[in-house]
Amino acid sequence: MAARLGISRAAVWKQIRSLRKRGYEIESSTKKGYRLAGNHDILDADLIRSGLKTQWLGKDLRCFSVVTSTNEVARTIALECRNDGINRAVNGTARIVKGTANNGPADAPANNGTVILAEVQTQGRGRLSRSWASPPGGVWMSLILRPQISLDRAYRINMAISVAICKALADLYGLAAGVKWPNDLLIEEKKICGILMEVSAEVDRLEYVVVGIGINANVDVSGYPAEWRSTSLHQELGREVSRVGLIQKILLEIENSYQHMDSKEIWEEWRNRSVTLGRQVRISSVSGDIVGEAADLAEDGALIIQSRDQVGLHRVLAGDCIHLRALEAA
Repeated sequence: MAARLGISRAAVWKQIRSLRKRGYEIESSTKKGYRLAGNHDILDADLIRSGLKTQWLGKDLRCFSVVTSTNEVARTIALECRNDGINRAVNGTARIVKGTANNGPADAPANNGTVILAEVQTQGRGRLSRSWASPPGGVWMSLILRPQISLDRAYRINMAISVAICKALADLYGLAAGVKWPNDLLIEEKKICGILMEVSAEVDRLEYVVVGIGINANVDVSGYPAEWRSTSLHQELGREVSRVGLIQKILLEIENSYQHMDSKEIWEEWRNRSVTLGRQVRISSVSGDIVGEAADLAEDGALIIQSRDQVGLHRVLAGDCIHLRALEAA
C-alpha cells in the first residue's frame, strides 16, 4: 500500500489510525496489510461533502460521535456567529459528550446552511420537550438557516422541509410518507421522522432558525414503547440503508424546496401529503383541547378544525395533534 501510494509505512499507519478514530473498523494482518471490515455506515463529513450536490446547504457540515442534542450545538454556533462573527466550534453551552468534528479549520464561519450531525444524542428532544430516542443508526441532524422573511412566514420552512423529506424517501426507497400536522412524517400511521423548528427573532424579523430532523434510519425500534407507534427505514425495507446517501439526498431536496418555500406549489404539495386532513383529531394547546374533524390546512400552516359540537370552525396554529380512532372519536 505504501509503495502504491508513494508514501512511507508510517504515513499509511497514521491514516489508518485516523480512520479508526472516525469509527471505521479496519483489520490488520502482518505482511498482508489492512482490510475494511464492518461498520461502513459512518457519518463522515468528508465523505458526505464529497457527494453533496447542493449549492450552499451543508457546505459547512460537522459530524460528532455523541452530543446532548444537535439543536443545542446548532444554537450555540448560531449565537457565536451573531455575537462576534466567528465560529469557535462548540466550546460554549452545548455539551459535546464525546468526539470531535472532522471538518477542517475550527474558525470557519457558521453561515446560512450549516449542518450538524451526530451518531448519538443523549438528550434529544421532540415537541413540548418530549424525550426523543436517538440511538446509533439514525439520522440526527440540525440545520442553521437565516431566511430573510418575517416571523409570520416561518411555518413555510417547516412545510418546505416536510415536503423535501417525503420526496427523498419516495425517490430513494419508493416509500410514501405522509405529513401528520404539525411536524411528523408517518408511513402507514407509524412515525418515521420528526421535525423540531426553533426560532430566534427580533420583533417581527427572523434572526435565525434551527431545524432539528430525526429520522429512524437503521434503528431497531422493536424496543420502543408501543404507544410511540414508530417504524424505521430498516424495518420498512428489510435492509439497512446508506445514511450518507440519505443525508446527501435530503439536503439536496431541502435546498430545492427551501428556495421555493413561498410558492403555492409547496403549500399544495404539503397539503396533499397530509394524513391528518379528514381525520377526527384532538388538539391540545395552551388554550385547551379541541376535538373534531381536520377540515383544512391554511397556507400559513394553520389547521382548520370543525368542532364536534358543530359550533363552527376553529383555526389552530400550534398544538399537539392526536389522530383519533373511530371508537375514541365516538
